[in-house]
Amino acid sequence: MKIRENVYAKRFVDMSEKMDIKTFAAALGVSTATVSRAFGGSGRISSETRRRILEAAEKMGYYASFHARNLGRKLGGSIAFFYPELYTDDPDYFISEIVLGINRTLKRERLFHVTPFDEDDERLITSAREQILDGRVSGAVIVSGTSGAASLVELARKSRLPYVVLGKSAPGDTNTVDFDNGYGAALAGRYFRETGRKYPAYISGHLDRPKKLGFASGFGIAPEQIFEVNGGAGFKYGCQAADVICHSRRNIDCVLCANDIIAIGFIKRADELGMKIPQDIGVIGFDDIAISKNYIPALSTVSLHLRQLGVEAGNMIEAQFSGARQVHNTQVRCDLIIREST
Repeated sequence: MKIRENVYAKRFVDMSEKMDIKTFAAALGVSTATVSRAFGGSGRISSETRRRILEAAEKMGYYASFHARNLGRKLGGSIAFFYPELYTDDPDYFISEIVLGINRTLKRERLFHVTPFDEDDERLITSAREQILDGRVSGAVIVSGTSGAASLVELARKSRLPYVVLGKSAPGDTNTVDFDNGYGAALAGRYFRETGRKYPAYISGHLDRPKKLGFASGFGIAPEQIFEVNGGAGFKYGCQAADVICHSRRNIDCVLCANDIIAIGFIKRADELGMKIPQDIGVIGFDDIAISKNYIPALSTVSLHLRQLGVEAGNMIEAQFSGARQVHNTQVRCDLIIREST
């Protein structure tokens, strides 16, 4: 189906709040039934027609009107949790604990679904955008840090969809729950320095440059003085990092890991290689996932208070459903939890 683009359609670019389905359909030269099918995700309509209608809705601002009417009727609908997926052999404990916090906070009538997307898979990014455009979701929590996430945040903002950004957002943006990785890593560096450790290593992960910088600052040295090993994201990468450090011929006596699963893998392999934890090497993880305190030795870690992050995000969404157009940003403070691995 060919959708008509003409001067008549362009008149409505700045009139999204006044645009009803009849006006939008007339502007495109299609029936209201066709528009309804495109936004409802059901009925007989080709995928190409649906795509074109949604693209036109984004261009003309109709989706903003669509979401504004739904919010005005206080429809509970579905809350989506969008996050960039990391492909490892391990579950994403970071995400799962945040999800638990969100789920505990949302009202009972809300439907809540978790939607990972692959930054390199255009099909998944497009699917996530369509969920916002066609009304399948009434609110969104979006984990920041990638260009795909940034595009979803911008689309949610323009569409007037209730949304929360989890992590760093664009300058001047609102509706953000932030956490300071750099500060948490600085706590770890300061602890190692004050307890007499002299030769630090950092096992890196994804999107965590602030952690290394904070670790160096807390330790009181330049970032390039820290021996860095690329740790990836999962358990096996921590094991591999232990091999690298063991054979590096350096006197490494303390390690900060980008997440707790890397740290657990590091400790397991270090033990197999004959290194004593914490006597030979002190180890601090990051995130404070539930398993950290139950591992042997119990893992010292930077706690991001993951469930509290989820609770704050859920409260922000609920505030918007209660009528707040924008909510002030908040930051959940990191803490250093000292256990047996240091």
